[in-house]
Amino acid sequence: MNQHTRLIYFLLLVFAVILTGISTAGAQSSGEICVNAEIQEISPSSIGIDEEFTMGINIESCGSKAPEEITFEIISIPSDIIVTEDLVTKIPKLTYSTSERQLTYHMRTTTDANPGPHVIKMRLTYPNMELETTKYYEVEIRVIGEDAEPRISSVTTSPEYIYEGDTVDLRLGIENFGEAIAKSVSVSLDHEFKGIKNSTIGTLGMNGTQTALFKFKANQSGEFEIPVIIYYEDDFGKQKAEYDITITVLDQKGSLNLASVKVDPVLPYMDETVELTMRIENSGDRTINSIRVYADHPFKGLKESFIGTLDPNEDGPAVITFIADQAGEYEIPVTITYSDDFGEEQIETSINLIVLESNSGAGTAAIVLIVLVVIGGLVYNNYRTKKSKDEIIKQLMEGSDNSADNKEE
Repeated sequence: MNQHTRLIYFLLLVFAVILTGISTAGAQSSGEICVNAEIQEISPSSIGIDEEFTMGINIESCGSKAPEEITFEIISIPSDIIVTEDLVTKIPKLTYSTSERQLTYHMRTTTDANPGPHVIKMRLTYPNMELETTKYYEVEIRVIGEDAEPRISSVTTSPEYIYEGDTVDLRLGIENFGEAIAKSVSVSLDHEFKGIKNSTIGTLGMNGTQTALFKFKANQSGEFEIPVIIYYEDDFGKQKAEYDITITVLDQKGSLNLASVKVDPVLPYMDETVELTMRIENSGDRTINSIRVYADHPFKGLKESFIGTLDPNEDGPAVITFIADQAGEYEIPVTITYSDDFGEEQIETSINLIVLESNSGAGTAAIVLIVLVVIGGLVYNNYRTKKSKDEIIKQLMEGSDNSADNKEE
């Protein structure tokens, strides 16, 4: 190879080296910017209700050039998770192309957090040359829960012994035997009586006890098995529990009764004014209000009398006045009504009344004659008795005188 040829090859080599250096410098000056976010750790792994936990995020550069002006933010979080740090974190610069940055978020589930999966959404943004790069991430956090278990712990009634017609206050003790709070607790009774069938308790803590109150009218006797349904919410959503209670109602037709009846005059004649007095007695152990007595007689006059309130073992008069304008023998229906917490109740009975034809002069004379005959008989009998006694006394006296004369002789 001659000298000229060697010179040409040397110049070509130098030019190639120069071009390579320019290309490398250009690549290094432009470079590639890349940033990633990685979920490193959630501690503890099992998160319960009303518990604290941490979430670790690793921000790392994955390009050939150190990134700048990086923003990492939580853009969506469930309402039952609370974050104590700022939701937006700004990183001015990662010093080297291989630099990393650790972020730690302290979080807490609320006292009413719902068990199950909870999704947290995040966003990473950073400039890449003249464009902004945005990346989205999601992490699922699972909240574990427990069962609530509200049950019937006690059953009490007032009165303790229930009779037909009684108004009953029923108290059910509801206790939570579970490992979670029972929320929105309500109790329903499926009974056949007239009264209150639903009671709301609200929140029932673990080992907590509250009372569900009911009121009903025991309008029939017998033994009744009453279904009880408890509705509630626990960590797993809406629930219900079903139980049965037994209520015994004794056979008694109420505590009001017709104690006595008085008719003035006792045997009224047709067209006479009659005063009918009925005494109503409260033989029960509770006060009864708004007592009215209605006598459905066929005569002209009043048919209703208002008594009002009767305490236990108290009685009161119902006075009804009418004109007995028809003769005959009557069975008069009597209805006793009263009011309690569930409306108007009633008791039905009847009384008998005799109205004589008429109060004529002949009739009166006959009665007077009968009375005179009776009185005359009594006087005559008394007269005979007195005369008989006088004769006996006279005989005794005569006998006494004869004895004295015999002694003198």
